[in-house]
Order: sequence, then structure tokens, then C-alpha cells
Amino acid sequence: MLDGHRAHQRDQILGAALELLREKGMAALTMSALAERARMSRATLYHYFPDVDAVLAAWVGQEIERSVATMVAGARAVSDPVDRLRYLVETQVQTFASQSHRLSAEHFESEAGSPGVRREVEERMAPLRHLLADTVTEAQAQGRIEERVAPDLAADLVLGMLGAVRRHLVAGRISPEDAMRAVMELLGTGWLRPLP
Repeated sequence: MLDGHRAHQRDQILGAALELLREKGMAALTMSALAERARMSRATLYHYFPDVDAVLAAWVGQEIERSVATMVAGARAVSDPVDRLRYLVETQVQTFASQSHRLSAEHFESEAGSPGVRREVEERMAPLRHLLADTVTEAQAQGRIEERVAPDLAADLVLGMLGAVRRHLVAGRISPEDAMRAVMELLGTGWLRPLP
């Protein structure tokens, strides 16, 4: 755990990075520009982050961790597993459709392939993935969801569908209501009709 001063410095760096990105775009995010915006020396900046990729990974991780913690806490209050699944899908769709997520996605999309960002996303999404798997397990035990797919795989499939609708939400090609309906209909009824 970071002490108060170090946590403040780190937050100052991440805030400065987001300001630069929103004002000038990814090309303007250099360690020199970041040190200047954060009002610190480059040596101090390098004490916290070795490069821009590490800054981006930390910012993405922080945002996902906050979002996931809020979502998981809210979902744990929903006792029915199918309602909990619906809550998780709806909350994630609303997050993806939010203005702040859209602004952030515009700047960080090009970094999505970064190994540091991918690792951070994977690690910070783990509590949500585990809750989804536990929810599927509970619903299967109650006979509410068919046991066609293992819970861990089911959790990844749900997250995959949410990732797919995210791109459409961020681009403004689909409404949150249509995104929610698409995911829940696929979960509820499947997609392929039985072969004749």
C-alpha cells in the first residue's frame, strides 16, 4: 500500500496524464510533458513510472478497479442469481455508455494492445469474472441456467459479449437499451435456431 504522499504524487501524475490526453491526444503524452504538467521533475516522475506505457496501464487499472469494486458491491446485494447477472450486464453497459468512458476510450483505444495495459485489465477484472462465474454456478444449482457451459467459460463469454457491445456504445452506434437487450436476449434464448 502506498503511503499518503506517494499515493498523492501517483494520483497527481495520473490526473496530469488524463488532462494531457484530453487536451492534446496520445501523441502529446511524453514523459517530459507529463513531468511538466504534473509539476515535478522528470527524475521524480521516473521514480513512479518507467515510461508512458506504465502510466497508461496504471490509469486504466485504477479506473477499472473503481468501476469493478462498485459493480461487485452492488451485485452482491442482489440475492437472485439471474437478477444479479442482469444487474451486472446492465451496470457494465451503462458504464461503457457513459461520457467519461467514451472520452477515455478515445485516448486509450490505441494502447489496448499494450502488454502492460492488457495485464492490468486482466488483473483488475478478476473480481468481476469470479462473481460472474459464482453467479452462474448458483443459477445452475437452482436449475435457472442450463449446465451446457462451465461457469468460468460462461463468465468469459458474458464478458466477451460486453466487450463487443462496448465498441458499438463508445462509437455511438447503439443505445444502452439496445445493447442490454442484445446481450440478455442472447443469454436468454440463444441465437441459432434448431436445425431442421
